[in-house]
Amino acid sequence: MIWSKAIILPTIDHMKVIRHARYADKVMRIEGTLAVAGVGGGVLLWSEAAHFGGYGFAAAAFLALGGVNIGVKAMRNYNRYLRGAEGEETALTTLKSLPDGYSCVANFVVPGTHQGDADLLVIGPFGVLVVEVKTYTGHYTCHGDAWFRLHDDGVRQPMRSSVSKQLKRNRKAVQHYLVDCDMEAPVHGVVVFPDTLKLDCVHPTIPMVRLSGLLEHVQKLSAPSGGLNTLELEKLFGPSISNAGEAIAPLGAHAPNPTLPGVPS
Repeated sequence: MIWSKAIILPTIDHMKVIRHARYADKVMRIEGTLAVAGVGGGVLLWSEAAHFGGYGFAAAAFLALGGVNIGVKAMRNYNRYLRGAEGEETALTTLKSLPDGYSCVANFVVPGTHQGDADLLVIGPFGVLVVEVKTYTGHYTCHGDAWFRLHDDGVRQPMRSSVSKQLKRNRKAVQHYLVDCDMEAPVHGVVVFPDTLKLDCVHPTIPMVRLSGLLEHVQKLSAPSGGLNTLELEKLFGPSISNAGEAIAPLGAHAPNPTLPGVPS
């Protein structure tokens, strides 16, 4: 396990924010470097390919096109993770109007697990709320735990991973973590989608809200009859218990920002 620091950002009369290292920042550093190296190296090699003859030209052209292809894929991945990080920041900004007594933990990884970090954990009188933020655009459908993207031509493309199963995994991991820490507290879960997303669901298995409804959803969660010690609960998700890596600065501070004109995102 890699023990990490975290950044605690208290606010006056508002909830506390605890930031752990964001997995997306690490990926964005790698993908950003690949994008610049792949496209830049490929273009440079292509410009020099004319100086080679015969098989040399063919080999140089092949390597140049391969480099550009790798760079374009890396750029797409970079943009995807960037949109996700920006979506988390937008959701966090929405939650910051919660009063004192609430706290929000960003990018927490349950110690001892190998899955990705949870986007946001909101801690309050109700217990813990696991929040997964999605920045999808277009039209999506779901039937139970099966999720699909619906294209303009009517083709329904199955998603590689189930949104609902992801939330359930993260929620269960937090539940097990609390049990291991001898802490009893309800653990809730919700997926947040953009207000503009077109979403059709049949028999959904998880709570889902639009971004504009996130704050109201949190405020409506009921506290357990026996009450909770939210300060003790908060300590379990504080500065010294994440295995997500080094502490992060504001959005994008550690990630290169490749600007490659003409590369689709």
